[in-house]
Order: sequence, then C-alpha cells, then structure tokens
Amino acid sequence: MKDFREDEGQVLVLTALSITVLLLMLALAIDAGQLYYTQRQLQTAADAAALAGALETSQCGATSNCTAMQAAAKAALAENGINSPTFYTQCAATTGTGTEITLNNGPCALGSSDPNYKNTSYVEAVVSRPQATFFAGLMGFKSVHVAARSEAALGPPQFCLYVLNSNVPQAMLMNGNSSLVAHCGVQVNSNAGTALLANGHVTLTASAVDVHGGDLLNGNPSVSPTPQVNAPVRPDPFANTPVPSSSGCGSTTTSPYSGAPTQVTVSGGKHAAVFNPGTYCGGIQLNGNVSANFNPGTYIIQGPMIVNGGDTITGNAVTFYFSSGSLTMNGNTHADLVAPTTGTYAGILIFQNAADSTTVILNGDTTSVWQGAVYLPGAQLTLNGGANLAAYTILDVNTLIVNGNDTFTLGKDYSSLPGGPPIQGTSAYLME
Repeated sequence: MKDFREDEGQVLVLTALSITVLLLMLALAIDAGQLYYTQRQLQTAADAAALAGALETSQCGATSNCTAMQAAAKAALAENGINSPTFYTQCAATTGTGTEITLNNGPCALGSSDPNYKNTSYVEAVVSRPQATFFAGLMGFKSVHVAARSEAALGPPQFCLYVLNSNVPQAMLMNGNSSLVAHCGVQVNSNAGTALLANGHVTLTASAVDVHGGDLLNGNPSVSPTPQVNAPVRPDPFANTPVPSSSGCGSTTTSPYSGAPTQVTVSGGKHAAVFNPGTYCGGIQLNGNVSANFNPGTYIIQGPMIVNGGDTITGNAVTFYFSSGSLTMNGNTHADLVAPTTGTYAGILIFQNAADSTTVILNGDTTSVWQGAVYLPGAQLTLNGGANLAAYTILDVNTLIVNGNDTFTLGKDYSSLPGGPPIQGTSAYLME
C-alpha cells in the first residue's frame, strides 16, 4: 500500500506555487483596475474639455485654439479634478511627464486617418498622465502612461434667418402676398411690441419663429409655427467675420475686369462681360440685357452695384464685400450666385460693412439662386419678389422687409461645404 505521507512535500510545494500565482494575478488585477479607473477619469475630463472648447468655436473666428477656447477647456478640466495641467495645442510635442492636455482645433492626433483632420469646426482634446502601479513595479513597470482622446463640435444651426436690430418696431416686416419659407428657424432680436409685423395674405413658414419682443399679425397672414414672443436674444453668428483687405483700386477699364478706379458701367443689349476678383472703387452698373459672369474670388465694392432689368449675373465661389454702397437688383433680373465652399469666406455670399446702413434690394426671377449668407449687420434687406432655388441661404441682417408675390426659400442643405455650415448651433456634441 502506498504511503501518502510521501506526497505531503509535493502538495505543500504545489500549494505554495498556486498561492503565489493567485497573489500575482490578484496584484495584476488591482493594477489593471486602477489603470482602468484612471483611464475613465481622463476620458471624462477629455470629453468635458472637448465639449467646452467646441462651445467657444464661434468666439474664435478665424483663430484656432483661441484664448476663450483654451480657458473653457482648462475650466472643464478643473471641474473634473484636473488642475494646472501642462497645456499644449495643435499636436505639439509633449514630455510624457505629469498631467498634460493637448487641445487641437482642428483634430490632428490621428493624422489624416481622422475624417475631421484639420477641420477647425471640430475640437479635439487629449488628456494624459503617468499612473503609478502597485505590484507591477516588482516586475519593472513602475508606471504606465494613460491617455484619453475626445472630439466635439457644435451641432447644426437651428436658425438661418437673424434680424439683429435690438429695438426698432417692425424689424421684420412682411407685406402683401409675400411668402417666405425657411427650412430652419427665424430669430427677431428687437424688443419692440411689434418686432414682427405681418400684413395681409403673407405666408411665413419656418421650423421656429422666435421674437424677443412682440408680434402683430394683420389681415389674414399664415404664420407657422405660432411665433414665440419674449424669446431670448441670440448673438450675431457672423460677428467675428474678418473684413477683406484691399490692395488698392484695380486699373482695368474693359472686360475682363480686375477691379477699377471708377465705376464700371456695362450697357447694351445682350452684352457679355467678365469680372475678376479685385477692388472696384466706383462700383458696378449693368444696364439692360447684360450677361455678367464673376470668376471665383472676393470682390471689394466701394460704391453701388446696380443690376437693372433683364440682366443676368452668375458666379461660382464668389463673395461680394461692400465697404460702401450696396447691391440693388432691379426688375426682372436673374441671379445665379454661389458662395465659396472653402477659405475664410466659405459660405458667405454678400457681406456689407457694419457701418454702412444702405439698403440692399434683391429682385429676381423664379429660378434665381442666392447660395450663401447675406450678412448686413448695419443695413436693411428688402426682398422685392423673386424666388430662390439655392441649396442653402442664410440671412443675417439688421432689418428685413419682404414684398412681392413669389416664394423666397431658405434651404439648409450644407453638403457642398466640406467644413460644414458657416454658422453652428448653440449645443456641442461628442463626435468620437
């Protein structure tokens, strides 16, 4: 018969080894749990920093990682228990020591594999720090570098029609049989009791109609939805748009034009003219059945731009900046104008000096296209008939009058803009 006492030594050895393995596994589990906990803390902080930064993108204008964005990200980290981290921007080299944050506007941590790479509509936050280990240090791993990354951006704009004047009665006025259809919200900032006035058989259809003051609906207007009066004021979404710089008046006096020192006047039936970007110091006037094509670029107009009956103006990737004077479209004109899709003035079609209160008048036929933003911070926009077939249009004006019988439509299809809409919503969302 076998004497089991002979195996007692082996059992003790196996038991000791098993306990050792179990203790090592427990030690690694403790370290892994600590690392996971740290990673979740950093992820929460990175999410908060990215969201806070994204909320400030509208304040930065063309400046990436502006002061307001950095301050918001730091405040978000502090609220999550991370104080005084070493701060970097735009994928600058880090040391890997201590708690660090890299704020990127646009994202760059993943390089070109990120679909939002270098897109300044997005804010990326990378938060990292070395985490000391308890038991892994016995095997030479005294600390492990832990990092978390997050991306955020503002959501799509809720509004695409802003009437900015803060106190004038009838800041937005619709008359006669006019019709305005906005596939977005309408915002009227005036505090007057009749900030919005609709007379007669007008039609106003939008996703929202918010009026800071009050409204007056006379006759039998159709306004949908019912205006929300006493609504909060919303800031000018283009307030930080930089003014184009001019290198001086152009000198060309015949087509193709590239700016001119005096007014460019084109007359005559079915005459064609070609315009190139430049500074037009005397303005532009087209007289009767003129076909004018504007090549891509920024046009600085110092004086009136008048387009008379029967004229056709076309231009792709164009921005018209009126430093003085304004645009007047008279009679049965046709416009096919599209704003740039990239660059400083992406999505901006017409931009007038804030100090210039000259009214802009737009007339057109039933197939006209005004694709882009019409930004008149100090002036009135008058729509006197004509339709709009543009994929998207934004009106950001001091006051607005809508007349005529055609339906002017404000679309919201921004798919042609790689960087997204030229204005954002007011809520930030995590993207990754």
